[in-house]
Amino acid sequence: MASKPYIDFKLIGVRPFTAALDDSKVPYVLFEGDGDALFDTHGELFNRETDTIRVGRCTGAGTDAYFAEFGIRITKSFNSHIVFIFDHHPTGGDLAETADAIEPLIGEGLAAVNPGDLAPKDALH
Repeated sequence: MASKPYIDFKLIGVRPFTAALDDSKVPYVLFEGDGDALFDTHGELFNRETDTIRVGRCTGAGTDAYFAEFGIRITKSFNSHIVFIFDHHPTGGDLAETADAIEPLIGEGLAAVNPGDLAPKDALH
C-alpha cells in the first residue's frame, strides 16, 4: 500500500472542523493561501465561489497537529466537510495528493450508508 501524506481523516458533515475547534476552545492558526492552488489544479472538484479549503495547525500546549479542511458545496446552502490530519505542515504536493483522495474516500463512506437507516421510520410502512 502506498504511503499517504496524512495520518487520518474524517467526514464531519456540514459543520466545519474549525467550528468544532472553536467550541472546544482548542487554539489554532490558519495558514492563508496554502490551499488556493487546488482551485486551479483540481477545478473539477473545487469551486472557488462555493467551496472552502483551510489549512491550519492546532497550537494548544502539547499539540502538534496540522489539518486540511475541505468544504465542498452539496446543496444550495450547505457544504459538507472532510478534514485530514497531518503530523507536519502539508506541502502543496501533500495537499494535491490529499485532494486526489477525497472522491474515493467519500464514495467509500457513502457505500457504508444504508439508505433505510436515513428514512423516517414511518416512511417505511
